[in-house]
Amino acid sequence: LHQDIRKSTGQVRYRISEARSQSKQLVVVSALVSCLSEHSRQNNIFKRIYGLYLYACGAQRQVVTILNHVGIAESYAGLTAKATNKTLEQKRKSGTLTQLSESMRKEARILGATAVFGQVYDNINFAEKVAEQTIGKTTTIENGTCATIWPLHNASLEDMKLKDFAKSFDAARPLKLEDIDHTTEEARLFKQCLQHCILRIIVTHGGEGFKKFESKLRETLPTTPQQISLHKTPLHPLPAMKIDESTIVGNAEVDEAIVEELQLKNNPTFMEHVRIIAGDQLSIDRLRSISRLRAGHVGGYAGFGWGVWMPGLFHGKMADMHGFFVTHWGKPQCGTRNPGSLNYHNTLLRHLPITVTSLPNFRTCRDLVFVSLYARVLHCLLQVSGYPSLSVYVKRVDSWDTLERHAQDILSKYANPSLCHELRQNRIDDEASGDMVFENAVLFLRDALISREFTDSIKSGDSGRVLLVLKLWAYAFRGSGRTKYAHEMLMLIHNIKNVWPPKITEIVLNNWLLNPTGKANSFVEVDLVQEHMNFWIKTFYKAHGTNSSWEWLAVISPCVDALRRLASTMKKVIGTDIGTRHAPPDLTRDIKVLMKSLDDHRVYSVVAGRRLDDDDPPVVDIISEGMAKTWGESVIADFNRGFVKLQERRRMRPVVGAANTSNSPHLTHPQHSPPSSNHSSPAPSLSRQSESLADPFEDDVGDAACGEDEDDLLRLHESSETEENEEETLTLSSLDDVALDMDNVEEVVDDMDNEDDLDDDETGLYSLSLDHLVSI
Repeated sequence: LHQDIRKSTGQVRYRISEARSQSKQLVVVSALVSCLSEHSRQNNIFKRIYGLYLYACGAQRQVVTILNHVGIAESYAGLTAKATNKTLEQKRKSGTLTQLSESMRKEARILGATAVFGQVYDNINFAEKVAEQTIGKTTTIENGTCATIWPLHNASLEDMKLKDFAKSFDAARPLKLEDIDHTTEEARLFKQCLQHCILRIIVTHGGEGFKKFESKLRETLPTTPQQISLHKTPLHPLPAMKIDESTIVGNAEVDEAIVEELQLKNNPTFMEHVRIIAGDQLSIDRLRSISRLRAGHVGGYAGFGWGVWMPGLFHGKMADMHGFFVTHWGKPQCGTRNPGSLNYHNTLLRHLPITVTSLPNFRTCRDLVFVSLYARVLHCLLQVSGYPSLSVYVKRVDSWDTLERHAQDILSKYANPSLCHELRQNRIDDEASGDMVFENAVLFLRDALISREFTDSIKSGDSGRVLLVLKLWAYAFRGSGRTKYAHEMLMLIHNIKNVWPPKITEIVLNNWLLNPTGKANSFVEVDLVQEHMNFWIKTFYKAHGTNSSWEWLAVISPCVDALRRLASTMKKVIGTDIGTRHAPPDLTRDIKVLMKSLDDHRVYSVVAGRRLDDDDPPVVDIISEGMAKTWGESVIADFNRGFVKLQERRRMRPVVGAANTSNSPHLTHPQHSPPSSNHSSPAPSLSRQSESLADPFEDDVGDAACGEDEDDLLRLHESSETEENEEETLTLSSLDDVALDMDNVEEVVDDMDNEDDLDDDETGLYSLSLDHLVSI
């Protein structure tokens, strides 16, 4: 039939092109497939794929129904149907989406059976709106949890023995200040990293003339032995759970639900190996609270002493940006009296007004800070070189060594906090000395460079460079008032330095950054991956109206990644992908405006006696301030006191459950009789445990955890738990806030925007799901 079409008079006359011929062939094949599907339902595989594609792209039910009636796609009912088995005559098979969901869940269980997997979870919140309110039907806020697992990179069961983990914990020494501070070698390496960060900004944002240095820029990138090797991370989303993980009880219930979903209890060596769990600061802190409260009282699975708690770096980045904004925002309406403040730069760029008490979303704050940083670096480049403009600089400078020397000068002259401290000391001795504008500008450049270096080190997958920043953040978070994140940094540093066995430390450093695309410079934080999943689940694939339910959310959530890859692959295969990605935003005009302002107001020149308004205090050096608080407020002593008490508790024989049992994930409560050997009993309810925010290492709290007044103790501290555990943070309100690559602006994130992505090695998870679909 296709050959007859090609040989028709019209086709011969107009000399049909090869591309047009292939397009016609696709039409003929599609028509034949539609006819075959009408002949027999056994031939409906392509209809099912088209139906999944339409659903993955967000097509409405009406569109799917129309295309079904003309024989192109599967019916909407066929996509979403649930299996029924009322009678033999009325038995109904499950729909394509349900079958795909079961297939994805099966793959996750296969991975779970290996025990070599990581786990991340996060809360998912959305408003369930009702157009017309009736009794029992009003707009509500739904709270639940979504989770994802992935195979651990460069890990083996031999490296994850619980026995070795417990032994290392028991022998761990307390935390020392030397563990937090950079060593001489680390300080030298970090200085190189900041210099290279300046070079990256110059080459990337300086204009076309600086592209000649790109090869040298790649060659001179500092690396550490903790660089993660390039690989692709398969993701396995789990069914959404209607469990509120905002409490300690909720976090325990979430893990119990994941254990049940993955059927981990069936593994006879379940309690012989640690499990690596990641999440935001609040989730990790509450998991840690469970293990502290139950230490010495409950063993086995219910004791939670088997967990390696891996903090989410993306939420640390959010906390850093929030603290940065509050520190460097400046006085509102200060105008040119504080020309180096973020507030003034936001006004210059004609962005929407911002108030510190109600900050905008994360991406808005991040973009403003970084565009200000780029302008400052390029302005300082002209300052140290003496050239009038970047165009003149590019013409005169051809040597990479010269550019490197200028980057070193920028770091030493305009991002050196010692200069700031010296000027402030001079002003104490003589009020006519010092320069508040310059002092603030120096601290801004130092702090912003650290934030940008953290972002770049994550993208490159260099865990060693990430750790260098986290050590500074252990002080900076305390100096900016983010005390819970400061404590989290201390916990992480102590675990890496002293508590975790070397093999487990290596596993963590290889797996707290994932690479869903398998491409270079595309690593992302594990908690950002989950936030990204949550966005698609609650804004794109969640059902609306009467069809919206947690049961449906549990069906669709395991399919999210597969559906997105299916949509991308269909566009590529059929050859109709018009693209959904924007080019990176052109910051040229913004940078020029800010550079001109910096030059006009001599922000990076010392003007003796220049002062700010009396109600506009100088910017705090958050790192020095954090150091002083860490050293002078017994922070380390209190931290070590709690750790030593926890060690002592874990040496005690548990009242309930063995310290390390191999096949008993669920244990009885001490008030209950032992379970029969044929049934697994539930873990002790945390409602019978203290969730006190008092020191969990104190003996009275620990004893109360097994006493008769646990419920009263829980109620007593229930209200204070929310206040103490929640710190203000930036919001995630759009796709841009959770984009996997925030240096590009994108409407729909497409991980497969090159033709090379259609190779077998690149299609990964989608190829797997399509194979399952064909087998179904």
